[in-house]
Amino acid sequence: MNLALNDAQLLVLRWVAAGADLDNPPSDTFKTSAVALHNRGLVDLDKRRGHWRIAITEAGAFYLEHGRHPKDQSSERRPPAAPKPGQQRELNDTTAKQTKTEPSEASDARAKPARVGKDETIPMPEQVRRPHQAVREIVDHKARLDVPIEERQRALLILHALVQEALRRGWTVTAYTSTFQKDPWNGRRTRVSPGPDLFSINAGDAPATIRLRMQQKRVDHVPTEEELAEAARYSWRSYPKHDYVATERMRLEIRAGSHDVLTLDDTVATRIEDKLLRAIEKIQQVSASAREAAERRRQWEIERAEQQRHAEELRKRAARYTSWAETLEQLRSDFVGHRELAETVAGLRGAVADRGPEHEHADALGEYLAWAEQHLKDSDPLRRIWLPQGERPDLRYEEWHEWNRRNPQRW
Repeated sequence: MNLALNDAQLLVLRWVAAGADLDNPPSDTFKTSAVALHNRGLVDLDKRRGHWRIAITEAGAFYLEHGRHPKDQSSERRPPAAPKPGQQRELNDTTAKQTKTEPSEASDARAKPARVGKDETIPMPEQVRRPHQAVREIVDHKARLDVPIEERQRALLILHALVQEALRRGWTVTAYTSTFQKDPWNGRRTRVSPGPDLFSINAGDAPATIRLRMQQKRVDHVPTEEELAEAARYSWRSYPKHDYVATERMRLEIRAGSHDVLTLDDTVATRIEDKLLRAIEKIQQVSASAREAAERRRQWEIERAEQQRHAEELRKRAARYTSWAETLEQLRSDFVGHRELAETVAGLRGAVADRGPEHEHADALGEYLAWAEQHLKDSDPLRRIWLPQGERPDLRYEEWHEWNRRNPQRW
Protein backbone atom coordinates (compact mmCIF):
# COMPACT_ATOMS: atom_id res chain seq x y z
CA MET A 1 0.00 0.00 0.00
CA ASN A 2 1.29 3.48 -0.88
CA LEU A 3 1.40 5.36 2.42
CA ALA A 4 2.18 8.68 0.78
CA LEU A 5 -0.66 11.19 0.46
CA ASN A 6 -1.69 13.13 -2.59
CA ASP A 7 -2.40 16.84 -2.46
CA ALA A 8 -6.13 16.43 -1.83
CA GLN A 9 -5.58 13.98 1.01
CA LEU A 10 -2.88 16.17 2.56
CA LEU A 11 -5.23 19.14 2.44
CA VAL A 12 -7.91 17.17 4.31
CA LEU A 13 -5.35 16.01 6.89
CA ARG A 14 -4.38 19.64 7.62
CA TRP A 15 -8.08 20.53 7.82
CA VAL A 16 -8.61 17.77 10.42
CA ALA A 17 -5.57 18.95 12.41
CA ALA A 18 -7.04 22.46 12.41
CA GLY A 19 -10.27 21.23 14.02
CA ALA A 20 -12.28 19.79 11.13
CA ASP A 21 -14.97 22.41 10.71
CA LEU A 22 -17.66 20.30 9.03
CA ASP A 23 -19.54 23.42 7.99
CA ASN A 24 -16.57 24.54 5.91
CA PRO A 25 -14.99 21.44 4.34
CA PRO A 26 -11.85 21.88 2.25
CA SER A 27 -13.43 20.25 -0.83
CA ASP A 28 -16.58 18.61 -2.05
CA THR A 29 -14.90 15.19 -1.92
CA PHE A 30 -13.34 15.52 1.53
CA LYS A 31 -15.18 12.41 2.72
CA THR A 32 -13.42 10.28 0.10
CA SER A 33 -10.02 11.48 1.25
CA ALA A 34 -11.04 11.13 4.92
CA VAL A 35 -11.77 7.44 4.41
CA ALA A 36 -8.38 7.01 2.74
CA LEU A 37 -6.71 8.74 5.71
CA HIS A 38 -8.63 6.49 8.10
CA ASN A 39 -7.46 3.39 6.24
CA ARG A 40 -3.86 4.60 6.68
CA GLY A 41 -4.41 5.16 10.40
CA LEU A 42 -3.88 8.92 10.16
CA VAL A 43 -7.32 9.90 11.47
CA ASP A 44 -10.02 8.39 13.64
CA LEU A 45 -13.31 8.38 11.75
CA ASP A 46 -16.79 7.69 13.08
CA LYS A 47 -19.67 7.65 10.57
CA ARG A 48 -22.35 5.99 12.64
CA ARG A 49 -25.93 7.14 12.30
CA GLY A 50 -24.98 9.53 9.52
CA HIS A 51 -23.01 11.86 11.82
CA TRP A 52 -19.36 12.46 11.01
CA ARG A 53 -16.78 12.70 13.77
CA ILE A 54 -13.14 12.90 12.76
CA ALA A 55 -9.93 13.55 14.70
CA ILE A 56 -6.25 13.35 13.89
CA THR A 57 -4.17 10.50 15.35
CA GLU A 58 -0.57 10.44 16.49
CA ALA A 59 0.36 8.95 13.13
CA GLY A 60 -1.39 11.85 11.40
CA ALA A 61 0.46 14.42 13.52
CA PHE A 62 3.70 12.58 12.73
CA TYR A 63 2.96 12.80 9.02
CA LEU A 64 2.37 16.56 9.18
CA GLU A 65 5.59 17.02 11.16
CA HIS A 66 7.92 14.74 9.21
CA GLY A 67 6.27 14.53 5.80
CA ARG A 68 5.95 10.74 5.83
CA HIS A 69 3.95 7.97 7.41
CA PRO A 70 5.56 6.57 10.61
CA LYS A 71 5.48 3.08 9.05
CA ASP A 72 7.16 4.27 5.86
CA GLN A 73 10.90 3.74 6.37
CA SER A 74 11.80 3.73 2.70
CA SER A 75 13.09 7.30 2.70
CA GLU A 76 13.30 10.35 4.90
CA ARG A 77 11.18 13.26 3.70
CA ARG A 78 11.17 16.86 4.61
CA PRO A 79 8.18 18.26 6.45
CA PRO A 80 5.55 19.48 3.98
CA ALA A 81 5.41 23.21 3.48
CA ALA A 82 2.22 24.96 4.52
CA PRO A 83 -0.09 25.64 1.58
CA LYS A 84 -0.08 29.12 0.18
CA PRO A 85 -3.35 31.05 0.16
CA GLY A 86 -3.55 30.83 -3.61
CA GLN A 87 -3.10 27.07 -3.58
CA GLN A 88 -6.48 26.38 -1.97
CA ARG A 89 -8.41 26.77 -5.22
CA GLU A 90 -5.76 24.80 -7.10
CA LEU A 91 -6.05 21.94 -4.63
CA ASN A 92 -9.81 22.06 -4.90
CA ASP A 93 -9.50 21.81 -8.70
CA THR A 94 -7.11 18.92 -8.30
CA THR A 95 -9.54 17.20 -5.98
CA ALA A 96 -12.38 17.74 -8.43
CA LYS A 97 -10.32 16.14 -11.19
CA GLN A 98 -9.55 13.20 -8.96
CA THR A 99 -13.23 12.39 -8.65
CA LYS A 100 -13.01 11.10 -12.22
CA THR A 101 -10.21 8.70 -11.37
CA GLU A 102 -10.48 8.12 -7.62
CA PRO A 103 -13.32 5.98 -6.23
CA SER A 104 -16.45 7.64 -4.93
CA GLU A 105 -17.37 7.69 -1.25
CA ALA A 106 -19.12 4.34 -1.56
CA SER A 107 -16.15 2.82 -3.40
CA ASP A 108 -13.34 4.46 -1.40
CA ALA A 109 -14.24 2.27 1.54
CA ARG A 110 -12.50 -0.43 -0.47
CA ALA A 111 -9.17 1.42 -0.21
CA LYS A 112 -6.56 -1.00 1.05
CA PRO A 113 -5.78 -0.66 4.76
CA ALA A 114 -2.27 -0.93 6.11
CA ARG A 115 -1.40 -4.62 6.31
CA VAL A 116 1.14 -6.51 8.32
CA GLY A 117 4.20 -7.14 6.19
CA LYS A 118 4.63 -10.80 7.07
CA ASP A 119 1.18 -11.60 5.63
CA GLU A 120 1.61 -9.46 2.52
CA THR A 121 1.02 -12.25 0.01
CA ILE A 122 -2.49 -11.64 -1.32
CA PRO A 123 -2.90 -8.35 -3.19
CA MET A 124 -5.99 -6.31 -2.50
CA PRO A 125 -7.70 -4.93 -5.62
CA GLU A 126 -8.59 -1.28 -5.93
CA GLN A 127 -11.97 -2.12 -7.38
CA VAL A 128 -14.07 -5.11 -8.35
CA ARG A 129 -13.34 -5.85 -12.00
CA ARG A 130 -14.61 -8.86 -13.91
CA PRO A 131 -15.85 -10.58 -10.74
CA HIS A 132 -16.53 -14.28 -10.52
CA GLN A 133 -20.18 -15.34 -10.54
CA ALA A 134 -20.01 -15.86 -6.77
CA VAL A 135 -19.06 -12.20 -6.23
CA ARG A 136 -21.39 -11.03 -9.00
CA GLU A 137 -24.31 -12.58 -7.13
CA ILE A 138 -23.43 -10.48 -4.09
CA VAL A 139 -22.88 -7.32 -6.15
CA ASP A 140 -26.34 -7.77 -7.64
CA HIS A 141 -27.85 -8.46 -4.22
CA LYS A 142 -25.81 -6.44 -1.73
CA ALA A 143 -28.41 -6.97 0.99
CA ARG A 144 -26.88 -10.41 1.46
CA LEU A 145 -23.92 -8.68 3.10
CA ASP A 146 -24.69 -8.27 6.78
CA VAL A 147 -22.62 -5.11 7.04
CA PRO A 148 -23.45 -1.38 7.06
CA ILE A 149 -23.86 0.32 3.71
CA GLU A 150 -20.61 2.27 4.07
CA GLU A 151 -18.70 -1.01 4.58
CA ARG A 152 -20.19 -2.91 1.65
CA GLN A 153 -17.55 -1.86 -0.86
CA ARG A 154 -14.75 -2.93 1.44
CA ALA A 155 -16.50 -6.24 2.07
CA LEU A 156 -16.84 -6.81 -1.67
CA LEU A 157 -13.13 -6.12 -2.17
CA ILE A 158 -12.21 -8.63 0.53
CA LEU A 159 -14.43 -11.30 -1.02
CA HIS A 160 -13.20 -10.47 -4.52
CA ALA A 161 -9.54 -10.74 -3.42
CA LEU A 162 -10.23 -14.10 -1.76
CA VAL A 163 -12.01 -15.46 -4.83
CA GLN A 164 -9.30 -14.24 -7.22
CA GLU A 165 -6.58 -15.88 -5.13
CA ALA A 166 -8.56 -19.12 -5.05
CA LEU A 167 -8.98 -19.06 -8.83
CA ARG A 168 -5.29 -18.30 -9.28
CA ARG A 169 -4.52 -21.48 -7.35
CA GLY A 170 -6.86 -23.48 -9.56
CA TRP A 171 -9.50 -24.02 -6.91
CA THR A 172 -13.23 -24.24 -7.49
CA VAL A 173 -15.48 -21.37 -6.42
CA THR A 174 -19.20 -22.14 -6.22
CA ALA A 175 -21.76 -19.33 -6.18
CA TYR A 176 -24.80 -19.50 -3.93
CA THR A 177 -27.42 -17.85 -6.09
CA SER A 178 -30.38 -15.90 -4.84
CA THR A 179 -33.87 -16.86 -5.87
CA PHE A 180 -36.88 -14.77 -6.80
CA GLN A 181 -40.31 -14.96 -5.26
CA LYS A 182 -43.35 -13.47 -6.92
CA ASP A 183 -45.97 -11.72 -4.83
CA PRO A 184 -49.32 -13.34 -5.70
CA TRP A 185 -51.15 -10.03 -5.11
CA ASN A 186 -49.14 -7.43 -6.98
CA GLY A 187 -46.90 -9.67 -9.10
CA ARG A 188 -43.68 -8.08 -7.87
CA ARG A 189 -40.56 -10.22 -7.83
CA THR A 190 -38.41 -10.13 -4.71
CA ARG A 191 -34.89 -11.47 -4.28
CA VAL A 192 -34.57 -14.07 -1.55
CA SER A 193 -31.18 -14.75 -0.02
CA PRO A 194 -30.05 -18.40 0.02
CA GLY A 195 -28.79 -17.97 3.59
CA PRO A 196 -25.81 -16.59 5.51
CA ASP A 197 -23.29 -18.52 3.39
CA LEU A 198 -22.13 -16.31 0.51
CA PHE A 199 -20.25 -18.91 -1.56
CA SER A 200 -17.88 -21.84 -1.15
CA ILE A 201 -14.27 -22.51 -2.15
CA ASN A 202 -13.00 -26.03 -2.76
CA ALA A 203 -9.25 -26.64 -2.79
CA GLY A 204 -9.78 -30.10 -4.24
CA ASP A 205 -11.38 -32.41 -1.73
CA ALA A 206 -13.95 -30.51 0.38
CA PRO A 207 -15.68 -27.11 0.15
CA ALA A 208 -15.28 -24.37 2.75
CA THR A 209 -18.16 -21.91 2.97
CA ILE A 210 -17.57 -18.19 3.34
CA ARG A 211 -19.51 -15.78 5.55
CA LEU A 212 -18.97 -12.09 6.18
CA ARG A 213 -20.69 -10.05 8.85
CA MET A 214 -20.07 -7.54 11.60
CA GLN A 215 -18.82 -8.72 14.96
CA GLN A 216 -21.35 -8.74 17.77
CA LYS A 217 -21.09 -7.94 21.43
CA ARG A 218 -23.34 -8.89 24.30
CA VAL A 219 -25.08 -6.10 26.17
CA ASP A 220 -27.59 -6.10 28.97
CA HIS A 221 -31.14 -6.21 27.74
CA VAL A 222 -33.23 -3.16 28.60
CA PRO A 223 -36.80 -4.39 28.98
CA THR A 224 -39.53 -2.45 27.29
CA GLU A 225 -42.65 -1.30 29.07
CA GLU A 226 -44.59 -4.04 27.33
CA GLU A 227 -42.15 -6.70 28.51
CA LEU A 228 -42.28 -5.40 32.08
CA ALA A 229 -46.07 -5.41 32.00
CA GLU A 230 -46.15 -8.96 30.61
CA ALA A 231 -43.70 -10.17 33.28
CA ALA A 232 -45.77 -8.54 36.03
CA ARG A 233 -49.03 -9.93 34.70
CA TYR A 234 -47.86 -13.45 33.96
CA SER A 235 -45.38 -15.08 36.31
CA TRP A 236 -44.27 -17.52 33.63
CA ARG A 237 -43.39 -14.78 31.14
CA SER A 238 -39.84 -13.43 31.07
CA TYR A 239 -37.64 -11.39 28.80
CA PRO A 240 -34.04 -12.08 27.72
CA LYS A 241 -31.23 -10.92 29.96
CA HIS A 242 -28.89 -10.00 27.13
CA ASP A 243 -28.98 -8.70 23.58
CA TYR A 244 -26.38 -9.04 20.84
CA VAL A 245 -25.64 -5.91 18.86
CA ALA A 246 -23.34 -5.38 15.91
CA THR A 247 -20.04 -3.59 16.47
CA GLU A 248 -18.01 -1.48 14.03
CA ARG A 249 -15.60 -4.31 13.27
CA MET A 250 -16.01 -6.84 10.51
CA ARG A 251 -15.64 -10.62 10.73
CA LEU A 252 -14.81 -13.11 7.97
CA GLU A 253 -15.69 -16.76 8.63
CA ILE A 254 -14.24 -19.80 6.85
CA ARG A 255 -16.52 -22.69 7.77
CA ALA A 256 -15.99 -26.40 7.26
CA GLY A 257 -18.94 -27.30 9.45
CA SER A 258 -20.94 -26.06 12.40
CA HIS A 259 -17.99 -26.61 14.78
CA ASP A 260 -14.98 -26.13 12.49
CA VAL A 261 -14.84 -22.38 11.87
CA LEU A 262 -11.94 -19.96 11.36
CA THR A 263 -12.82 -16.36 12.20
CA LEU A 264 -10.78 -13.42 10.97
CA ASP A 265 -11.67 -10.24 12.84
CA ASP A 266 -10.84 -6.59 12.57
CA THR A 267 -8.83 -5.56 15.61
CA VAL A 268 -7.23 -2.36 16.84
CA ALA A 269 -3.90 -3.28 15.22
CA THR A 270 -4.92 -5.36 12.18
CA ARG A 271 -7.74 -5.76 9.72
CA ILE A 272 -9.14 -8.68 7.79
CA GLU A 273 -7.14 -7.69 4.73
CA ASP A 274 -3.99 -8.42 6.74
CA LYS A 275 -5.06 -12.02 7.37
CA LEU A 276 -6.38 -13.36 4.09
CA LEU A 277 -3.42 -15.72 3.90
CA ARG A 278 -4.82 -17.49 6.96
CA ALA A 279 -8.14 -17.89 5.14
CA ILE A 280 -6.34 -19.52 2.21
CA GLU A 281 -4.45 -21.80 4.58
CA LYS A 282 -7.71 -22.76 6.29
CA ILE A 283 -9.31 -23.66 2.95
CA GLN A 284 -6.28 -25.81 2.16
CA GLN A 285 -6.53 -27.43 5.58
CA VAL A 286 -10.21 -28.25 5.02
CA SER A 287 -9.34 -30.15 1.85
CA ALA A 288 -6.28 -31.76 3.45
CA SER A 289 -8.37 -32.94 6.41
CA ALA A 290 -11.03 -34.29 4.07
CA ARG A 291 -8.34 -36.04 2.04
CA GLU A 292 -6.83 -37.58 5.18
CA ALA A 293 -10.27 -38.65 6.38
CA ALA A 294 -10.99 -40.22 3.00
CA GLU A 295 -7.67 -42.08 3.15
CA ARG A 296 -8.41 -43.30 6.66
CA ARG A 297 -11.84 -44.44 5.50
CA ARG A 298 -10.27 -46.20 2.49
CA GLN A 299 -7.74 -47.96 4.70
CA TRP A 300 -10.50 -48.94 7.11
CA GLU A 301 -12.55 -50.36 4.25
CA ILE A 302 -9.52 -52.30 3.02
CA GLU A 303 -8.90 -53.69 6.50
CA ARG A 304 -12.58 -54.48 6.93
CA ALA A 305 -12.68 -56.27 3.57
CA GLU A 306 -9.57 -58.23 4.54
CA GLN A 307 -11.13 -59.16 7.86
CA GLN A 308 -14.30 -60.26 6.10
CA ARG A 309 -12.27 -62.28 3.61
CA HIS A 310 -10.32 -63.91 6.42
CA ALA A 311 -13.52 -64.61 8.37
CA GLU A 312 -15.17 -66.17 5.30
CA GLU A 313 -12.11 -68.31 4.66
CA LEU A 314 -12.09 -69.42 8.29
CA ARG A 315 -15.82 -70.15 8.08
CA LYS A 316 -15.27 -72.40 5.07
CA ARG A 317 -12.40 -74.20 6.80
CA ALA A 318 -14.54 -74.64 9.90
CA ALA A 319 -17.45 -75.89 7.80
CA ARG A 320 -15.18 -78.50 6.17
CA TYR A 321 -13.98 -79.67 9.57
CA THR A 322 -17.59 -79.76 10.77
CA SER A 323 -18.56 -81.93 7.80
CA TRP A 324 -15.83 -84.45 8.52
CA ALA A 325 -16.58 -84.40 12.24
CA GLU A 326 -20.31 -84.96 11.66
CA THR A 327 -19.55 -87.86 9.30
CA LEU A 328 -17.33 -89.44 11.94
CA GLU A 329 -19.93 -88.78 14.62
CA GLN A 330 -22.54 -90.49 12.47
CA LEU A 331 -20.22 -93.48 12.05
CA ARG A 332 -19.70 -93.63 15.82
CA SER A 333 -23.42 -93.49 16.41
CA ASP A 334 -24.03 -96.23 13.82
CA PHE A 335 -21.23 -98.37 15.29
CA VAL A 336 -22.61 -98.10 18.82
CA GLY A 337 -26.08 -98.92 17.52
CA HIS A 338 -24.77 -101.90 15.54
CA ARG A 339 -22.91 -103.22 18.58
CA GLU A 340 -26.07 -103.04 20.62
CA LEU A 341 -27.92 -104.71 17.75
CA ALA A 342 -25.35 -107.54 17.72
CA GLU A 343 -25.93 -108.10 21.40
CA THR A 344 -29.65 -108.18 20.75
CA VAL A 345 -29.30 -110.75 17.92
CA ALA A 346 -27.01 -112.89 20.15
CA GLY A 347 -29.66 -112.83 22.84
CA LEU A 348 -32.30 -113.78 20.27
CA ARG A 349 -30.11 -116.64 19.09
CA GLY A 350 -29.81 -117.99 22.64
CA ALA A 351 -33.55 -117.70 23.24
CA VAL A 352 -34.39 -119.67 20.08
CA ALA A 353 -31.86 -122.36 21.03
CA ASP A 354 -33.39 -122.66 24.48
CA ARG A 355 -36.83 -123.32 23.02
CA GLY A 356 -35.48 -126.14 20.80
CA PRO A 357 -36.92 -127.63 17.62
CA GLU A 358 -39.92 -129.08 19.42
CA HIS A 359 -41.33 -125.62 20.17
CA GLU A 360 -44.62 -124.98 18.54
CA HIS A 361 -43.20 -121.81 16.81
CA ALA A 362 -39.78 -123.25 16.12
CA ASP A 363 -40.02 -122.69 12.38
CA ALA A 364 -41.17 -119.07 12.70
CA LEU A 365 -38.54 -118.29 15.30
CA GLY A 366 -35.88 -119.84 13.06
CA GLU A 367 -36.96 -117.69 10.13
CA TYR A 368 -36.94 -114.56 12.29
CA LEU A 369 -33.47 -115.36 13.67
CA ALA A 370 -32.12 -115.99 10.19
CA TRP A 371 -33.43 -112.62 9.02
CA ALA A 372 -32.04 -110.86 12.11
CA GLU A 373 -28.59 -112.31 11.56
CA GLN A 374 -28.68 -111.29 7.91
CA HIS A 375 -29.82 -107.82 8.90
CA LEU A 376 -27.02 -107.56 11.45
CA LYS A 377 -24.51 -108.50 8.81
CA ASP A 378 -25.88 -106.14 6.20
CA SER A 379 -26.17 -103.19 8.59
CA ASP A 380 -22.58 -103.34 9.78
CA PRO A 381 -21.36 -99.72 9.44
CA LEU A 382 -17.82 -100.89 8.81
CA ARG A 383 -18.98 -102.97 5.84
CA ARG A 384 -19.53 -99.78 3.82
CA ILE A 385 -17.90 -96.64 5.20
CA TRP A 386 -19.44 -93.36 4.02
CA LEU A 387 -16.76 -90.69 3.35
CA PRO A 388 -17.23 -86.92 4.03
CA GLN A 389 -17.39 -84.27 1.31
CA GLY A 390 -14.43 -82.05 0.37
CA GLU A 391 -10.74 -82.07 1.09
CA ARG A 392 -9.18 -82.96 4.39
CA PRO A 393 -9.64 -80.17 6.96
CA ASP A 394 -6.56 -78.09 7.69
CA LEU A 395 -7.83 -76.76 11.04
CA ARG A 396 -6.74 -78.15 14.34
CA TYR A 397 -9.39 -79.33 16.77
CA GLU A 398 -8.65 -76.43 19.15
CA GLU A 399 -9.16 -73.87 16.37
CA TRP A 400 -12.40 -75.53 15.26
CA HIS A 401 -13.67 -75.70 18.84
CA GLU A 402 -12.82 -71.99 19.41
CA TRP A 403 -14.60 -71.03 16.17
CA ASN A 404 -17.74 -72.90 17.26
CA ARG A 405 -17.59 -71.19 20.63
CA ARG A 406 -17.48 -67.76 18.98
CA ASN A 407 -20.05 -68.65 16.35
CA PRO A 408 -22.71 -70.71 18.12
CA GLN A 409 -25.43 -72.28 16.01
CA ARG A 410 -28.73 -70.49 16.55
CA TRP A 411 -31.76 -72.28 15.25
